[in-house]
Amino acid sequence: MSAGSERGVAMVSVVLTSSVLLIIGTGMYYVASREGTMSQANYSGGQAFYYAEGGLENVMDILNYAATEWQLTQPRADQSPDGVGYLMDPNPDLRQNPTNPVQMKIGRQTYTVYVDEVDQYGNHCVNCGLDLSGTAPAYLQITAKGQSSEGYRKLQQMVKVQGTGFPLTFYVDGDANLNGNVALTNESIFVRGNFYGRDKLTLTGNDMQYGGAAGVFATGSIYAKQNGGSSQIYTSAGAPSRYWSSNDVNDRDSRGPAGNKFSVTQMQNYFNYAGGLTTNQLDILKSQAQTSGYYNGNPGSKVTIQQDDLPNRSGDVVVYVEFPSGNPMNNSVDLKFQWPISGGSGKALIVVKNGSVTLEGSSIGNLNGDIYCPDGSVTANGSGNGVFTGAIWGKGLTDIGNFNFALSQQFMQDPPFYAWQVTRLSNWTQVDQ
Repeated sequence: MSAGSERGVAMVSVVLTSSVLLIIGTGMYYVASREGTMSQANYSGGQAFYYAEGGLENVMDILNYAATEWQLTQPRADQSPDGVGYLMDPNPDLRQNPTNPVQMKIGRQTYTVYVDEVDQYGNHCVNCGLDLSGTAPAYLQITAKGQSSEGYRKLQQMVKVQGTGFPLTFYVDGDANLNGNVALTNESIFVRGNFYGRDKLTLTGNDMQYGGAAGVFATGSIYAKQNGGSSQIYTSAGAPSRYWSSNDVNDRDSRGPAGNKFSVTQMQNYFNYAGGLTTNQLDILKSQAQTSGYYNGNPGSKVTIQQDDLPNRSGDVVVYVEFPSGNPMNNSVDLKFQWPISGGSGKALIVVKNGSVTLEGSSIGNLNGDIYCPDGSVTANGSGNGVFTGAIWGKGLTDIGNFNFALSQQFMQDPPFYAWQVTRLSNWTQVDQ
């Protein structure tokens, strides 16, 4: 073969080899480019997933503090164009596809969250009810949508909401001694012990939390004045009477229906709750008191809390006092403030450990909230003309002055967070991407 022919063959070989390498390189480029695109898509989708998952967890945190229908349908500040959104649409018919859900932003990325009422199978339903006074649970479905620059994820989580049975009324784990001109409206007194009363006690209305006529339910005996004509004491089974009726056949005055008793078992059936607040719940309340309320962990044997000791604002406030030692009946916390402050809204959650509570007459004015005093007694002194709206848990209830106690619909709509329990029914599911 001539030198020219050899050079021609070599040139053809180079061209063929270059062509093959070019084809391979182009293929590898497209493969790498596609993998890069897929990787970016997975990254963006992953971002969207994490935003959606974060949205779900955020709603779970909210539900642990606000789970009634009224609470969920209140406007919440968000980062939507109008500045507010709703976790649950105020219109029950729109809760599957709400018009103004809560929208939040992380940089240029967003997530949207909302809650729908569902039945136990996860099907949308209207007016299923979030009733903390009953034993039947309610079901909610949380939806969270995450949106990144190039990705989208939609996650859903179903939860069960159920009342814990924490007594949202007067719950006395001991004897109650009422010696003043006391008026109770729309709530009862449940006494795990004896009830000592006078003719000036008046109970009216229906028990807003537990149903039936408002009244006194004592597991022990009911002791009453002979001239009890102005009082309305209801039994667990009998109708109201012009005179005292008893929840126990062995009452001192023997005017209760024969055989009509109110037992500890019946009380437990009402509340399905024992032991008071959990350590975790108390820790949460203590932390809230320390950061934005009132906390005293070493008050000596007596402490007085006045208006200036509390944050000068409305909303919810936690007052937490714990006595390190001493007799709970001798350790005293005197409440001399009203809440909310005039024109405001919210409730005061008052916890007293190893001590007792005194409401000081006209000094206290109106108070909306919950007093939790599991170790000592709750005493109301003086001729206050304010109204206490809410619940009291005490080891005893003594020396009641001329106070008005009344449960309200607003309190039932916006109860303390420990009135319910939220349970995940399953892991979240991804329904769209």
